[in-house]
Amino acid sequence: MKKTALTAWLAFALLLTASAQTPPAAKTVDFSKTLVKVEKPEAPPAGIKAGFDTISAKASLSMLTFIASDLLEGREAGTRGYQLAAEYAASLFGMWGLTPIGDVAPRSFSMAQYFSGATTPVKPAEKTFWQEFPLQETLETSTRMALEVRNGQAVLNREFQAGADYSSISPTGDILTAPVVFAGYGVSDQEAKYDDFKGLDVKGKIVMVLASSPTFIPVKARPAGESSAMSTMGMSPKIAAIAKLGPAAILMVNPAAQDMARYKSLLPAKSVPDETPIIHQKYHRMSIPGDATPLPWNKPAVIQISNRTADAILAAAGRTVEASKKKIDEAKKPASFDVPGATLTLASTLKTQMARGINVVGMIEGSDPALKSEVLVIGAHLDHTGRVEDYIFNGADDNGSGSVGVLNLARAFAANPQKPKRTIIFALWTGEEKGLLGSEYFVKNPPRPGLKTVAYLNFDMMSRAYDEKSLAFASRTMGLPSSPEFLKAVTPANFMLINFSDASGLGELARRVDQYVGLDLFLREAKGSSLSFGDSDHSSFSEQKIPWLWPFSAVTVDLHQTSDSVDKVSADLMEKVSKLMYGIAWIVADR
Repeated sequence: MKKTALTAWLAFALLLTASAQTPPAAKTVDFSKTLVKVEKPEAPPAGIKAGFDTISAKASLSMLTFIASDLLEGREAGTRGYQLAAEYAASLFGMWGLTPIGDVAPRSFSMAQYFSGATTPVKPAEKTFWQEFPLQETLETSTRMALEVRNGQAVLNREFQAGADYSSISPTGDILTAPVVFAGYGVSDQEAKYDDFKGLDVKGKIVMVLASSPTFIPVKARPAGESSAMSTMGMSPKIAAIAKLGPAAILMVNPAAQDMARYKSLLPAKSVPDETPIIHQKYHRMSIPGDATPLPWNKPAVIQISNRTADAILAAAGRTVEASKKKIDEAKKPASFDVPGATLTLASTLKTQMARGINVVGMIEGSDPALKSEVLVIGAHLDHTGRVEDYIFNGADDNGSGSVGVLNLARAFAANPQKPKRTIIFALWTGEEKGLLGSEYFVKNPPRPGLKTVAYLNFDMMSRAYDEKSLAFASRTMGLPSSPEFLKAVTPANFMLINFSDASGLGELARRVDQYVGLDLFLREAKGSSLSFGDSDHSSFSEQKIPWLWPFSAVTVDLHQTSDSVDKVSADLMEKVSKLMYGIAWIVADR
C-alpha cells in the first residue's frame, strides 16, 4: 500500500488517540446490514469447483515465501529484485496458459538465418507478459526561497534557509517568482459576512495566510462524507477554497507557534531507540515522465513558513504578522493587503535518471462472443519499498500477499474447464508505493484497446489477521462499529473488511459468495471519493468511474517495516480471501 497517504492517515489516527482525555462513549450502531457471518459454509457450485479447489493455504504460502524472500530485496520498482519478481509471475502465467497481452518481444536473427542471407526474422512477433514503460527517478533535490524588495533605486535581497525558515517546497524542478499578498486567515464565510479575499487579487500571486481560524467566527461541522484523513494530506477545505482562486503558491504561518520550538525540533536526536533500525535513507522519488497531471494536493504549492520569515516578507509593507493578526481580531474585520515592492522566488532543482517500469499482464478471453469485449481486471501491486543499506523490507503482507491473491485467481480460472462470458485480465502493478504509477499507466494505456472495463478487484494486504487492537484501530479510522455487541459478534482471526465503490452492488456479491467461504465480513461502501478508503490501485480505476472492490486485512505496526515478514501472515486467511475474490470475480465475469 502506498506509504505517504497511509502514513498521514495513521499519524492522524494516533494523534486523535493521544489527544483524547477520556475514551468516547460507545455508539450503538445497527450493523445487521453490513456484517456477514456464515455458520457453516456450503460447497461451491459445480461450475466453479475445479478452480475453487486449486486455491489452498499451502500453495499461497509457498508463492509468498519466494516473493517476500531476501533474494528479491524488497521488490522496489525499477530494481533487479522487482524484475526477478516480475519474471517469476510471468513464468507462472505462462505455465497456466494465460494469454500474454504485454509488449511485443523484439525479433532477432538466429545465426543460421544470418548466414542464409535472410532479411527478415522467420519467427513472427509475439506478445509478452510485460507491459513496460519508462520511469523517471529523482535522486537528489535542493530548494531555494529568496525575497526581493524594491524601494525606489534600492533593492534588498534575502535568502531563507530550508528546514528552518520554510519547508515543503515540492521538488518539481521549477522556478517561480511572483508578488506577495497577505490574506489574513484566508477565510471566506458568507454567513458571517467575512471575506479575507474581498477586493484582493491573488491569481498568479503568492498568498500568505494565517494557519489558524478566526475565533470570532463559529467553527462549522465537517460536511457529511468528508474524511478527516483528507486534511492531513493537504486537502483541508481552507486550502481547497484558496486554491480555487488561482494563487501561484500558499504560505502558511502560525503566529501562536514559537520559532524557538521549531528550531529545537530540528536538532539531532540524542539517541536512537534500540528496537528501531538505524537507516540513513536518501531521497528517492519516481514518476512517469511527461505526466503533467498533478495530484489534487500538490498544486498550488503549500509552504509552511516561520514567524521570522513572515515578518521579513511583511516588512516591505511596514507590518508584522502578529500586528496584522491583532488588527483583524480586534476589529473582527479583514485586513488584507498587497506587500508593495516584494517578490518571492521559489525554486527547486533535481537530479534524475531513467528506470524501467514493468506491469505483468495476462488474459483469459471470455467465452461469449457478444460479451468478451467487456473485461474484469484483477490486480495487485507487486512492488514494495526495497532495500536500504543492509535492511531489506520484504513486504510479505504489503503486498506479497495481494500478489499471491492475483496468482491464485489466475491459476483458478485457468484450471476451471468452464470459462466465464467476459474477458479477465490479471495484472501485477509496479510503482504503487511510488504513487500508483503502474495502475495509472495501465488505465491510460490499456494493452488491449477497445475492451470495456466493467469492474476492478484489488488485492492489497490480505494476510494479517485482526485482533482486538487492530479492530479498535479500524473502528477509529474506517468506520467499523466499536460496540461490545459487534466485537462479540465477530471472530477477529476470521474477520475481513470489504471496501467497495458505491452503487456498484459488489458488496452484495461478497455477501453471496461468502456462503462458500465462511469469513466474517464487514461491508464498507465508499461514498463519493475513494481517497478516504486508503491510497491503493483501486484509486486509478475509481478516477475512471470503474466500480471496484478491495478486501483489507489488519493494519499492524509492521507496515512498511523490516518486520513485515512471512512468518507473521495467516495462510488460512490468504486462502479464504482468495476464494472469496474468485467467487466474486466469477459472478462479475459470467453474469
